[in-house]
Amino acid sequence: MIAALFFLLYGGSYRTRLQAQEQQISELNNQVNKLQAENEQMKTDLAKVQAEGTSLAAQNEEMRKAIASFKATGKLPENLPPAK
Repeated sequence: MIAALFFLLYGGSYRTRLQAQEQQISELNNQVNKLQAENEQMKTDLAKVQAEGTSLAAQNEEMRKAIASFKATGKLPENLPPAK
């Protein structure tokens, strides 16, 4: 009788802990999924920023060449980079 009561109490406690752990695992999985989606968005945003940085570096180089040409000749180059 005592063993049955002990088993009943222990079994109930075990199920309660198991349900709590399953809930925690579910919540953690939801957080992981959210963070993975956020990470992908950040990677996309970073790629856009890096592409813009590359474009701006190229425009800077064109402007440096145009300025050097103007200083050397006193005339504006015919093929000026487009202004943004």
